[in-house]
Amino acid sequence: MLKRFFAVVLTLSLVLAWVAVPAPAVAQDEIDCMGAEGSEVSILAVWTGEEENKFVTALAPFVDACDITINYEGTREFTTVLDTRIQGDAAPDVAVMPNPGALTTYIDNLVALDSLGVTTDNYAASWVNIGTVNDMWVGVPIKTDIKSLVWYSPVRWDNQGYPVPADWEEMILVMDLMVEDGVAAPLAMGFESGGATGWTATDFTQDILLRTQGGEFVAGLASGATAWNDPAVVEAWGLYANWAEMYSAGGAEGAISTSFSDAILQPFGDPPEAWAVKQSGFAGTAVIQSTYPDYVYGEDFAFFVLPTADGEPVPMQVGGDFLAAFNDTDAVRALLAYLTSAAGANAWAAAGFDLTPNSAVDVSNYTDPISADKAAALLEAPDVSFDVGDLMPGGLGQVEFDSITAVVGGADAAETLGEMEAAVNEVIGE
Repeated sequence: MLKRFFAVVLTLSLVLAWVAVPAPAVAQDEIDCMGAEGSEVSILAVWTGEEENKFVTALAPFVDACDITINYEGTREFTTVLDTRIQGDAAPDVAVMPNPGALTTYIDNLVALDSLGVTTDNYAASWVNIGTVNDMWVGVPIKTDIKSLVWYSPVRWDNQGYPVPADWEEMILVMDLMVEDGVAAPLAMGFESGGATGWTATDFTQDILLRTQGGEFVAGLASGATAWNDPAVVEAWGLYANWAEMYSAGGAEGAISTSFSDAILQPFGDPPEAWAVKQSGFAGTAVIQSTYPDYVYGEDFAFFVLPTADGEPVPMQVGGDFLAAFNDTDAVRALLAYLTSAAGANAWAAAGFDLTPNSAVDVSNYTDPISADKAAALLEAPDVSFDVGDLMPGGLGQVEFDSITAVVGGADAAETLGEMEAAVNEVIGE
């Protein structure tokens, strides 16, 4: 049982006492309370409902061990609330930034993590780089989902004699065979998403570039070091547009008009409209399994990592949330020490709250095989590459969405990317 309650502040600022939740099995002697026993720490995040409950569960061993009260506020109006608190000199002790770009926005208010005793031991260098602003590490990656996945039906592929491709060339050969067989399109590439139409397409083009140019080149698109109209980017976008026409269910027009959620299901209906869909990790549980609860993971649906040119691994594309500190207290230090430790990583896995970027996690602590397999894929990747659209400031992510939609619709890739480069230069400079 929890020794202290969680004070939960909802969007309407109603304060509730959080009831005790089952704590994942973590030995309390693994948790260093740093002298913070009996104190409080305030946390602001966007998580409400089920997400909030999972976060509470992940923190339960820490609360139990240290007798700390967590004053948690979950709100979808995160930026407005945080700005108001900062202006009123009442910033939360820590906040979970929904994207790393927010770290830059609030850099003048944040405490350097190394000054709080936080180490980088359990994080890949790229995770640390993403959480670093002006040479100061200020953001701990706390939750992630992986994007470089292809979802398919193993039983249906086996019945057709299609192998899981080992490299890029084999993937193209398999897709050409699927076209020749004429049963279904090779790929479901629909990316309609209302005002955010295009985001799944930009995820795909980023993964193409990771396989052709590498992580440093891709990171440069967000920083300005790589030109958006670089010939390699033009080629990657042109390849994606060609694939939409040649391999997608409904062709290029279908890719633009089919919602991304409908596209996820196209390989799994009866009969299937496509053989596979390239989509993030959430697709497995949140869409496929929830739509087809009788489907068995590993048989009716599964994933493989998008192949590379030579079969060797490349950085895994990811999205995620970052924890940042506004105050330096014993409770803040203890919380950060817990979350960046093996104990915190394993409690996060047991809570079932997506994936932890903490490499000290034992994947056996994940409570479902889908998450365990995704976690293993993340740990096997040599590095990570954060979603470029989430790294860029000033609405440039939306410009990227609109640009790829235009190219798939027939616009010239070089010309469109030249306009994208101009927009980037206007926001972040030449």
